[in-house]
Amino acid sequence: MGVQRFIASNSREAMRQVRSALGDQVLILSNRAVEGGVEIIAMPEQAHEQALAGLEPQASPAATAVPEPAATPTVETLEALNRRLLDDVRALLRDNASSPRTDSPSLTASLRRRLMQAGFSASLADDILQDPPEELREETPESPLVEAWLLRQLRSRLAWLEDEDALFAEGGVFALVGPTGVGKTTTTAKLASRYVMRHGPKDVALVTTDSYRIGAAEQLRIYARLLGTEVYALEEDGDLGELVARLTQPRRALLSRSAGKKLTVIDTVGMSQRDQRLVGEISRLAEGPAPARRVLVLNAASHGDTLAQVIEAWQQASLDAGAPLWGCILTKLDEAARLGSVLDVVMRHRLKLCYVSRGQRVPEDLERVEADALLAEALSLAGESPFDELRETEALPLPRARQQALSRGVLRQGGALETTLATLRQHNLGMALLEQVWQRANRVGAAAGDFARLMDDMTQQRLVASSRSAHALYWSKSGNVSGGDRAMPLVSLDHHGMPQPLAWPRHRLPAGQRGQLEWARPLGVGWHLFAQLPNVAELEDLDSQGQGWLASVTGSRRLRHAGEWLALSQAMALGEKVGQWPVRHQGRAADLHVTRLETSLSQRRQDPHALPVVAWHGEVRDRDDGRRLASRYWLGTAQAGFDAASRLPSALAGDALPGMTRQADRILVDRGLVTHDSEQRWHLAAMLAALALRLSEEEQAWAMDVRASLSGIAQRRCGRRPKALLEALMDTLSAHAALARAGVVTSADVAVAA
Repeated sequence: MGVQRFIASNSREAMRQVRSALGDQVLILSNRAVEGGVEIIAMPEQAHEQALAGLEPQASPAATAVPEPAATPTVETLEALNRRLLDDVRALLRDNASSPRTDSPSLTASLRRRLMQAGFSASLADDILQDPPEELREETPESPLVEAWLLRQLRSRLAWLEDEDALFAEGGVFALVGPTGVGKTTTTAKLASRYVMRHGPKDVALVTTDSYRIGAAEQLRIYARLLGTEVYALEEDGDLGELVARLTQPRRALLSRSAGKKLTVIDTVGMSQRDQRLVGEISRLAEGPAPARRVLVLNAASHGDTLAQVIEAWQQASLDAGAPLWGCILTKLDEAARLGSVLDVVMRHRLKLCYVSRGQRVPEDLERVEADALLAEALSLAGESPFDELRETEALPLPRARQQALSRGVLRQGGALETTLATLRQHNLGMALLEQVWQRANRVGAAAGDFARLMDDMTQQRLVASSRSAHALYWSKSGNVSGGDRAMPLVSLDHHGMPQPLAWPRHRLPAGQRGQLEWARPLGVGWHLFAQLPNVAELEDLDSQGQGWLASVTGSRRLRHAGEWLALSQAMALGEKVGQWPVRHQGRAADLHVTRLETSLSQRRQDPHALPVVAWHGEVRDRDDGRRLASRYWLGTAQAGFDAASRLPSALAGDALPGMTRQADRILVDRGLVTHDSEQRWHLAAMLAALALRLSEEEQAWAMDVRASLSGIAQRRCGRRPKALLEALMDTLSAHAALARAGVVTSADVAVAA
């Protein structure tokens, strides 16, 4: 089975031993503290897959003529595998069974306990922790990387009001609704005061519909006098719609000559979530020409189950009245022992959090939402409590066996799908277009013309030209991709050289390199990455236009240096070492050691004219032992201001784009997608390959989060393997398209020209 044990002084050293012996793709079976350090028991992931395959029923020799697709492992198969693994682990531990040790809880178990002790629910904790990034395996729960990741997971699930100025500029009618005693009246005054502090009291009106509570109207009048605003009290049978119409459109009233109120805030009567009058009270707020936007006020010190009932009752009543709740405000944060419960229910019910309140002072104690600070505060309040003591079994993460994970159902993945795709849209130009293209590809009976329109060159050109972010272009070799019958399309890159899901087939471009570069000029490209060196004259044109460029070459490429005609590999011996950058090579963490040389390039040896260029040599070395893994050469522009060195890791990664596109095309064929047009399928394959490759290479936090999310959605450990990420992307896009057709989630909202 390949199960092995590794012991080291710390987790980092133990994982280094694991990677050295088994590679990056491993299953960690056990990670615990032992006397003298840390013990890790692991096995190669390939051995695990082979074990699964070996446990499947074998076909008879007579049946081998027709290959069948691999069967999904059954529960019995997985149980048998687990028994084998357990036997191997026990055999390894048998000789050490009597040695003293202290169990160290896993990262997921520690984080789960922390979330629940902060008041978050077990279901939310399990959702967040079902697939943590592989980059965090070696980190402790207190690590800044883990802390930042946990905050990002919580923040991605929380919607909040980010632009208060835009809210007040738009104005409108807002009704604060909710149970009794949550602080609606005080919050009404606080909200109005924030407007008054910016725009003055003239355009504000306060309204109370609370005729039940003694002194409710008088309390609001006191606040109104302090603010200098008008206040109106409505009786139980009063016409709220007519009052709001008079305030917002006063010209309907003969005696009124003033403009309408820009902001009207209504303090409503408090009601229990079980009160039968709730629906009628909410319906009143929908009356008139300016229906009120309902803002639910929640007491942060209430129990989570109570808060959930309140939200469900008021949300249903609001929907029955014609519109969902517009948002919510949290009050009494200063009285809450924990904030996790209220934040949890707000997240799970997808309410927009507008403000938080910590006391009675007007206006000081109503604060805008600072998401990171609020979530960090919630986590800091975690602690033991006798009211929700965790049993040992409850503190463990849910099993991650494939068959149990699949049983959760695709509907529960809706939120993860939306979050993942929204993150990809934010960081990848063309992602929304890719989603629409994929929906057409998965739609039964979709017209080929619709598909072609979305893939039209001009559609993508408009997207690039209208983008405010700097970008580049990847130009592959002009010949067909190895193992394929087409050339690699042009691919859009971000400013740093990371691929993006936009591509242009080469055969649609003008003939010749010069014509193609002229075609690309309107795109506003900042620089070009070439897999094949253009002619010197074309490179001079790029320099004259202020466009940077970087081209992959071989060490045998001849250039003119110090009056000699030398091979690039010879000339680089005279270069200077400029540093090293982290890269990945064949799944391993490595470093790219870079050497730089200022030189010149001629088209031919006898050509007296030479173009000043900068030559680069990169050696890929294993990060652990320094072994040389690969070597690459590039030539780049010599014009000032172009930082080629920092783009070399992306240029190195770009070498994999053609092979990834070929893989993507084959997977699309296997899935029976875009069978009507192999040219369009190849185009789509290039877009998917670009995105998958970027995810495998990108070091930024958003990519780490997406990789983990894709593993959870696709129910397979992807890590940073490009092909696994490619298949997981397809699974994610297919699931989202299916849910969009079913009306469970919304499609990508992007304007694509007809």
